[in-house]
Amino acid sequence: MRAIPRFTGQQFLPTTVPMVSGTNPNSPAASPTESRPDPMRISDLLSPGAGSGSRSTSISTSKRPGDIDASYKLRIRQQPVAARSCGFGERDRRVVDPPPIVQLVIEGPNLTPEEISRQLRYSHYVMSCSIYDESGARDASFMPEEYRQQRRLMGSLVGAPFVGKDEHNEEGCFFCFPDLSCRTPGSFRLKFSLVKIDPTRARELRHFPVLVEAKSDVFIVYTAKDFPGMQASTRLTKRLKEQGCIISIKKGNDRSKNARGHDDSSDGELDDGETSSQGKRRRRSAR
Repeated sequence: MRAIPRFTGQQFLPTTVPMVSGTNPNSPAASPTESRPDPMRISDLLSPGAGSGSRSTSISTSKRPGDIDASYKLRIRQQPVAARSCGFGERDRRVVDPPPIVQLVIEGPNLTPEEISRQLRYSHYVMSCSIYDESGARDASFMPEEYRQQRRLMGSLVGAPFVGKDEHNEEGCFFCFPDLSCRTPGSFRLKFSLVKIDPTRARELRHFPVLVEAKSDVFIVYTAKDFPGMQASTRLTKRLKEQGCIISIKKGNDRSKNARGHDDSSDGELDDGETSSQGKRRRRSAR
Protein backbone atom coordinates (compact mmCIF):
# COMPACT_ATOMS: atom_id res chain seq x y z
CA MET A 1 0.00 0.00 0.00
CA ARG A 2 1.53 3.30 -1.00
CA ALA A 3 1.64 6.21 1.43
CA ILE A 4 -0.95 8.95 1.04
CA PRO A 5 0.69 12.02 -0.53
CA ARG A 6 -0.10 15.56 0.52
CA PHE A 7 -3.18 16.42 -1.49
CA THR A 8 -3.83 19.37 -3.74
CA GLY A 9 -6.91 20.33 -5.71
CA GLN A 10 -5.24 19.07 -8.88
CA GLN A 11 -4.29 15.69 -7.42
CA PHE A 12 -7.65 14.92 -5.83
CA LEU A 13 -10.10 15.27 -8.68
CA PRO A 14 -13.36 13.44 -7.79
CA THR A 15 -13.37 11.25 -10.86
CA THR A 16 -14.57 7.68 -11.09
CA VAL A 17 -11.80 5.12 -11.47
CA PRO A 18 -11.97 1.32 -11.34
CA MET A 19 -11.03 -0.32 -8.04
CA VAL A 20 -7.84 -2.32 -8.23
CA SER A 21 -8.25 -5.80 -6.77
CA GLY A 22 -5.89 -8.57 -5.88
CA THR A 23 -3.32 -6.48 -4.02
CA ASN A 24 -1.50 -8.39 -1.29
CA PRO A 25 -0.63 -6.10 1.62
CA ASN A 26 2.22 -8.51 2.57
CA SER A 27 3.87 -8.38 -0.83
CA PRO A 28 7.45 -7.00 -0.98
CA ALA A 29 7.94 -3.28 -1.51
CA ALA A 30 8.34 -2.11 -5.10
CA SER A 31 11.83 -1.92 -6.51
CA PRO A 32 13.35 1.58 -6.73
CA THR A 33 13.71 1.02 -10.46
CA GLU A 34 9.97 0.57 -10.96
CA SER A 35 7.86 3.52 -12.11
CA ARG A 36 6.13 5.56 -9.44
CA PRO A 37 2.33 5.31 -9.17
CA ASP A 38 0.17 8.21 -10.28
CA PRO A 39 -0.98 10.68 -7.59
CA MET A 40 -3.90 9.30 -5.59
CA ARG A 41 -7.33 10.70 -6.41
CA ILE A 42 -10.36 11.31 -4.18
CA SER A 43 -12.08 8.31 -5.78
CA ASP A 44 -9.16 6.14 -4.64
CA LEU A 45 -10.02 7.06 -1.05
CA LEU A 46 -13.76 6.39 -1.19
CA SER A 47 -15.24 3.04 -0.31
CA PRO A 48 -16.78 1.22 -3.32
CA GLY A 49 -20.35 2.37 -3.87
CA ALA A 50 -19.92 5.63 -2.01
CA GLY A 51 -21.55 8.65 -3.54
CA SER A 52 -24.99 7.23 -4.22
CA GLY A 53 -26.68 8.70 -1.16
CA SER A 54 -29.75 10.88 -0.95
CA ARG A 55 -29.74 14.65 -0.69
CA SER A 56 -28.44 14.61 2.89
CA THR A 57 -27.08 11.30 4.12
CA SER A 58 -25.03 10.13 7.08
CA ILE A 59 -23.27 6.88 6.18
CA SER A 60 -22.54 4.15 8.75
CA THR A 61 -18.96 3.00 8.96
CA SER A 62 -17.21 0.16 10.77
CA LYS A 63 -15.33 1.13 13.93
CA ARG A 64 -12.24 -0.12 15.67
CA PRO A 65 -11.42 0.11 19.40
CA GLY A 66 -10.73 3.71 20.31
CA ASP A 67 -13.02 5.23 17.67
CA ILE A 68 -15.43 7.81 19.04
CA ASP A 69 -19.19 7.30 19.03
CA ALA A 70 -20.16 10.33 16.96
CA SER A 71 -22.49 11.36 14.20
CA TYR A 72 -21.32 13.67 11.41
CA LYS A 73 -23.60 16.20 9.75
CA LEU A 74 -23.09 18.82 7.05
CA ARG A 75 -24.77 22.22 7.13
CA ILE A 76 -24.56 24.22 3.95
CA ARG A 77 -24.12 27.66 5.47
CA GLN A 78 -23.89 29.43 2.13
CA GLN A 79 -25.90 28.05 -0.79
CA PRO A 80 -24.89 28.58 -4.43
CA VAL A 81 -27.37 30.84 -6.21
CA ALA A 82 -26.15 31.68 -9.71
CA ALA A 83 -23.25 31.35 -12.10
CA ARG A 84 -22.30 32.49 -15.58
CA SER A 85 -21.53 29.62 -17.95
CA CYS A 86 -17.92 29.63 -19.04
CA GLY A 87 -18.17 27.46 -22.17
CA PHE A 88 -15.38 25.14 -23.20
CA GLY A 89 -12.39 27.43 -22.97
CA GLU A 90 -10.20 28.18 -19.98
CA ARG A 91 -9.73 31.96 -20.28
CA ASP A 92 -13.10 33.50 -19.45
CA ARG A 93 -13.98 31.43 -16.40
CA ARG A 94 -16.51 32.79 -13.86
CA VAL A 95 -17.15 31.33 -10.44
CA VAL A 96 -20.34 30.13 -8.77
CA ASP A 97 -21.85 32.94 -6.69
CA PRO A 98 -21.89 33.10 -3.75
CA PRO A 99 -19.09 30.61 -3.01
CA PRO A 100 -20.55 27.54 -1.27
CA ILE A 101 -19.55 27.18 2.38
CA VAL A 102 -20.22 23.89 4.19
CA GLN A 103 -19.94 23.45 7.95
CA LEU A 104 -19.12 20.14 9.62
CA VAL A 105 -21.16 19.39 12.74
CA ILE A 106 -20.16 16.56 15.10
CA GLU A 107 -22.55 15.24 17.75
CA GLY A 108 -22.43 12.36 20.20
CA PRO A 109 -24.18 11.38 23.44
CA ASN A 110 -20.91 11.02 25.34
CA LEU A 111 -18.86 13.76 23.70
CA THR A 112 -17.76 16.69 25.81
CA PRO A 113 -17.45 20.16 24.23
CA GLU A 114 -13.67 19.77 24.46
CA GLU A 115 -13.75 16.45 22.57
CA ILE A 116 -16.04 17.90 19.89
CA SER A 117 -13.68 20.86 19.46
CA ARG A 118 -10.73 18.47 19.15
CA GLN A 119 -12.51 16.39 16.52
CA LEU A 120 -13.43 19.50 14.53
CA ARG A 121 -9.76 20.46 14.46
CA TYR A 122 -8.69 17.15 12.94
CA SER A 123 -6.51 18.10 9.97
CA HIS A 124 -7.12 15.15 7.64
CA TYR A 125 -10.74 15.73 6.64
CA VAL A 126 -11.20 16.07 2.88
CA MET A 127 -14.38 17.25 1.16
CA SER A 128 -15.07 16.78 -2.55
CA CYS A 129 -17.67 18.56 -4.67
CA SER A 130 -19.54 17.23 -7.70
CA ILE A 131 -22.44 18.49 -9.80
CA TYR A 132 -25.88 16.88 -10.15
CA ASP A 133 -28.98 17.64 -12.16
CA GLU A 134 -31.87 19.70 -10.78
CA SER A 135 -33.53 16.66 -9.17
CA GLY A 136 -30.32 15.68 -7.42
CA ALA A 137 -30.66 12.11 -8.71
CA ARG A 138 -28.29 12.10 -11.71
CA ASP A 139 -24.59 12.93 -11.80
CA ALA A 140 -24.17 15.75 -14.32
CA SER A 141 -20.38 15.81 -14.34
CA PHE A 142 -20.01 14.28 -17.77
CA MET A 143 -20.46 16.30 -20.93
CA PRO A 144 -22.12 15.26 -24.22
CA GLU A 145 -20.23 12.85 -26.45
CA GLU A 146 -18.50 15.54 -28.52
CA TYR A 147 -17.03 17.07 -25.34
CA ARG A 148 -16.44 13.85 -23.42
CA GLN A 149 -12.85 14.84 -22.57
CA GLN A 150 -14.13 17.74 -20.45
CA ARG A 151 -16.14 17.94 -17.24
CA ARG A 152 -19.11 20.23 -16.64
CA LEU A 153 -17.87 21.42 -13.23
CA MET A 154 -14.37 22.84 -13.16
CA GLY A 155 -12.06 24.59 -10.72
CA SER A 156 -10.97 23.49 -7.25
CA LEU A 157 -13.31 20.58 -6.53
CA VAL A 158 -11.68 19.56 -3.24
CA GLY A 159 -11.77 21.53 0.00
CA ALA A 160 -9.64 21.37 3.14
CA PRO A 161 -11.01 22.21 6.61
CA PHE A 162 -10.77 25.72 8.01
CA VAL A 163 -11.51 26.16 11.71
CA GLY A 164 -12.64 29.65 12.63
CA LYS A 165 -15.50 31.74 13.97
CA ASP A 166 -18.58 32.62 11.95
CA GLU A 167 -20.43 35.94 11.80
CA HIS A 168 -22.04 35.12 15.17
CA ASN A 169 -18.61 34.54 16.76
CA GLU A 170 -19.26 30.80 17.08
CA GLU A 171 -16.41 28.42 16.27
CA GLY A 172 -16.86 25.84 13.54
CA CYS A 173 -15.12 23.72 10.93
CA PHE A 174 -15.81 25.07 7.44
CA PHE A 175 -15.11 23.91 3.90
CA CYS A 176 -15.14 26.72 1.33
CA PHE A 177 -15.40 26.33 -2.45
CA PRO A 178 -14.59 29.76 -3.95
CA ASP A 179 -13.26 28.44 -7.28
CA LEU A 180 -16.12 26.48 -8.89
CA SER A 181 -17.26 27.14 -12.46
CA CYS A 182 -19.84 25.47 -14.71
CA ARG A 183 -19.41 25.16 -18.46
CA THR A 184 -23.05 24.97 -19.56
CA PRO A 185 -26.30 26.80 -18.71
CA GLY A 186 -29.00 24.99 -16.76
CA SER A 187 -30.28 24.21 -13.28
CA PHE A 188 -28.07 22.08 -11.05
CA ARG A 189 -27.23 21.05 -7.50
CA LEU A 190 -23.85 20.54 -5.88
CA LYS A 191 -23.06 17.44 -3.87
CA PHE A 192 -20.52 17.52 -1.04
CA SER A 193 -18.89 14.33 0.30
CA LEU A 194 -16.73 14.20 3.44
CA VAL A 195 -13.90 11.71 3.97
CA LYS A 196 -11.80 11.36 7.11
CA ILE A 197 -8.32 10.11 6.26
CA ASP A 198 -6.42 8.19 8.93
CA PRO A 199 -2.71 8.08 7.98
CA THR A 200 -2.06 5.39 10.62
CA ARG A 201 -4.40 2.98 8.79
CA ALA A 202 -3.10 3.67 5.30
CA ARG A 203 -1.43 0.26 5.06
CA GLU A 204 -4.52 -1.72 6.06
CA LEU A 205 -7.17 0.27 4.17
CA ARG A 206 -7.29 0.84 0.44
CA HIS A 207 -10.42 3.02 0.71
CA PHE A 208 -11.66 5.41 3.37
CA PRO A 209 -15.44 5.54 3.80
CA VAL A 210 -17.54 8.61 3.11
CA LEU A 211 -18.75 9.86 6.48
CA VAL A 212 -21.56 12.10 5.31
CA GLU A 213 -22.95 13.71 2.16
CA ALA A 214 -25.20 16.68 1.43
CA LYS A 215 -26.68 18.29 -1.66
CA SER A 216 -27.18 22.01 -2.15
CA ASP A 217 -30.30 23.84 -3.19
CA VAL A 218 -30.85 24.30 -6.92
CA PHE A 219 -28.75 27.04 -8.51
CA ILE A 220 -28.99 28.44 -12.03
CA VAL A 221 -26.19 28.75 -14.55
CA TYR A 222 -26.95 31.58 -17.00
CA THR A 223 -25.63 32.54 -20.39
CA ALA A 224 -23.46 35.67 -20.46
CA LYS A 225 -26.41 37.69 -21.79
CA ASP A 226 -28.82 36.64 -19.03
CA PHE A 227 -26.47 36.51 -16.04
CA PRO A 228 -27.84 38.90 -13.36
CA GLY A 229 -24.43 39.79 -11.93
CA MET A 230 -22.40 38.99 -8.84
CA GLN A 231 -23.67 39.60 -5.32
CA ALA A 232 -21.67 41.38 -2.63
CA SER A 233 -19.89 39.04 -0.23
CA THR A 234 -21.83 37.94 2.83
CA ARG A 235 -20.94 38.59 6.46
CA LEU A 236 -19.90 34.94 6.83
CA THR A 237 -17.50 35.17 3.88
CA LYS A 238 -15.96 38.37 5.23
CA ARG A 239 -15.60 36.95 8.74
CA LEU A 240 -13.78 33.83 7.54
CA LYS A 241 -11.57 35.95 5.28
CA GLU A 242 -10.54 38.09 8.25
CA GLN A 243 -9.27 34.97 10.02
CA GLY A 244 -7.12 33.78 7.12
CA CYS A 245 -9.49 31.69 5.00
CA ILE A 246 -8.48 31.82 1.33
CA ILE A 247 -11.61 33.29 -0.21
CA SER A 248 -12.19 36.43 -2.28
CA ILE A 249 -14.27 39.36 -1.05
CA LYS A 250 -16.48 40.92 -3.72
CA LYS A 251 -18.33 44.22 -3.66
CA GLY A 252 -20.83 42.92 -6.19
CA ASN A 253 -22.10 44.16 -9.54
CA ASP A 254 -25.78 43.24 -9.54
CA ARG A 255 -27.11 44.40 -12.92
CA SER A 256 -30.54 45.10 -11.49
CA LYS A 257 -29.04 47.87 -9.35
CA ASN A 258 -26.70 49.37 -11.92
CA ALA A 259 -27.08 51.47 -15.02
CA ARG A 260 -27.19 50.03 -18.51
CA GLY A 261 -23.62 51.13 -19.10
CA HIS A 262 -22.34 48.72 -16.46
CA ASP A 263 -19.20 46.78 -17.41
CA ASP A 264 -20.31 43.14 -17.40
CA SER A 265 -16.81 41.81 -17.97
CA SER A 266 -15.90 42.09 -14.29
CA ASP A 267 -16.97 39.90 -11.40
CA GLY A 268 -17.06 42.90 -9.08
CA GLU A 269 -14.31 44.76 -7.30
CA LEU A 270 -12.33 42.91 -4.68
CA ASP A 271 -11.33 44.07 -1.21
CA ASP A 272 -7.96 43.76 0.51
CA GLY A 273 -5.98 44.80 -2.55
CA GLU A 274 -7.16 41.88 -4.69
CA THR A 275 -7.91 42.39 -8.36
CA SER A 276 -9.83 40.22 -10.77
CA SER A 277 -7.93 38.59 -13.62
CA GLN A 278 -10.21 40.39 -16.07
CA GLY A 279 -9.20 43.75 -14.56
CA LYS A 280 -5.53 42.88 -14.94
CA ARG A 281 -6.02 42.02 -18.60
CA ARG A 282 -7.80 45.32 -19.23
CA ARG A 283 -4.99 47.32 -17.63
CA ARG A 284 -2.33 45.49 -19.61
CA SER A 285 -4.15 46.13 -22.88
CA ALA A 286 -4.43 49.84 -22.06
CA ARG A 287 -0.66 50.26 -21.69
